[in-house]
Amino acid sequence: MTPAAPRLLISAPAPGAGKTMVGCALAFALKVRGMRVGVMKPVAVGCAVRDGAVAADDASALVASASSALPIGAVSPYRYRSPAPPLDAARADGAPPPVFEAISAALGEIQRAHDVVIVEDAWRLDAHIDAAHDFADLARGHGLALVLVTPADPDSFATAAALVDFARARQLEIRGVIVNALAHAGCGALDDAAHAFAETNAAPLLGVVRYKEPLALAIVERLLESPKRAAD
Repeated sequence: MTPAAPRLLISAPAPGAGKTMVGCALAFALKVRGMRVGVMKPVAVGCAVRDGAVAADDASALVASASSALPIGAVSPYRYRSPAPPLDAARADGAPPPVFEAISAALGEIQRAHDVVIVEDAWRLDAHIDAAHDFADLARGHGLALVLVTPADPDSFATAAALVDFARARQLEIRGVIVNALAHAGCGALDDAAHAFAETNAAPLLGVVRYKEPLALAIVERLLESPKRAAD
């Protein structure tokens, strides 16, 4: 069977869930399969400042993992120091807010030049990019399927469940959920919690990432299956 050519939006219930780790692992895995991998983190928040410039560390990691020739300015056109949702971060920095149309146009160019595309959002799926658009609008406009990365704790699961409902209401394809352990947890308990979350929310479980372990090959292979098979 010919692998699918994914167009993915990586999201999470909150910052620090492991979105960039998952995005980088997927970008590398797809690259070594001979695919031209386009990456984008259109808005970055909570950025460090180096040599007077707002750094784009997550975007740089995605670019390196994909061996991409895309310039950082195209991959991450809006970067803010403040750790807040995009519009709030722009206000706190006293900087111009993101322009949805510019991001959408840049993403369209990246899609046309690559076999697969991995986009990482900022804050979470329902965060506004500008006053009228959120990341769900970007995903829907560009056919991006949602990959939700959630830590294995009750608060994160509760927010993740609300985001699954939000994605369905916005008619997004939910490609699946990856449960990422941010602390040591018993394997059996972690697996049980992950399966319970997926079953309760009728969301495909792509797999579990154990504490400080790399993304499992099985997760990559599941993402490359057709959506119908992956949901079986």
